[in-house]
Amino acid sequence: MAIYARLDRNTVEALACQFGIEGVTAFSNMEGGAENTSYRVETKSEKYVLTLCDQKTFAQASNLVNLLVHLTDHDVCTSRVVVPPGDSNVVLYDEKPVMLKHYIEGNFTANLSGNILFQLGEEIAQLHKVPAPSYLPQSFPYGRNYFSDVTDSNLDHTYIEWLSEKNSYLEKHIPANLPLALIHGDVFFDNVIVREDQLIAIIDFEEACHYYRCFDLGMLIVGACSDHEGVSFDKAARFISGYQKETTLQPIEQETLKIFAVYAAVATSFWRFRQYHLIRPNPQMYEKHVEMQRLADIISACPNSRFMELFEIGRASCRERV
Repeated sequence: MAIYARLDRNTVEALACQFGIEGVTAFSNMEGGAENTSYRVETKSEKYVLTLCDQKTFAQASNLVNLLVHLTDHDVCTSRVVVPPGDSNVVLYDEKPVMLKHYIEGNFTANLSGNILFQLGEEIAQLHKVPAPSYLPQSFPYGRNYFSDVTDSNLDHTYIEWLSEKNSYLEKHIPANLPLALIHGDVFFDNVIVREDQLIAIIDFEEACHYYRCFDLGMLIVGACSDHEGVSFDKAARFISGYQKETTLQPIEQETLKIFAVYAAVATSFWRFRQYHLIRPNPQMYEKHVEMQRLADIISACPNSRFMELFEIGRASCRERV
């Protein structure tokens, strides 16, 4: 996680105490992420993740805690939150909301195995069956509705032209009335905790919303089944096989899987450009969006038949497992 606020031991102990946690023996900052400041906090018996939500309002952070409790209640493998005593489910530090979650032992890997991808498909399918709470956003937090944050700016005109063209492409090809579900929205490999070839948890439900369930599939293909050369269809087939073991996509959803993979890459590129050029300008990250920009173009040029074949492979794989 990014480090936007540096905490000393006394502050960490005081914050932990507000959650009913005493006897802090160690703490350290955690790397990775882009929107929050997180620390691993240890006591003699437990480990926790203390997160300062640098870019969330109090209400947004409170809704996220409620969502994680809701997901745990529905047996989704994700972070278990610690709810502080009292009327509020988050606390404040320097006017920023603070959450506490149980630390999950495991690893991140950019090269998820076929077994992990199959399990991930199963878990995402189960997630899509969980009732969507009314407080969830009804659109993707960095989807097409927000592209104007960049296209209306006076920054990189070449990128603005590209983003505008891709937005028109998506508008033309995304059908109306696709099935909606509670989606994760950011299923990249670094939001998947694994241990000994087993899926342990899917974390960081920061972008969760009530949106097209196809979007999660497209994002997982981009975030866990692709690299700078394009999509690994062998990996994508394993994920789709796991998903189809638990549920079935409508034919119209299958036909638009490629579109949603393009959408996921475009949206991620947009987020990176907006984050590092507008929200938190960082010259060292100015080109971070280019990787996803290129991937979106690669996927756009790929025949739709390659994506449709994934469902045939998935159905065959499910039959073999029965």
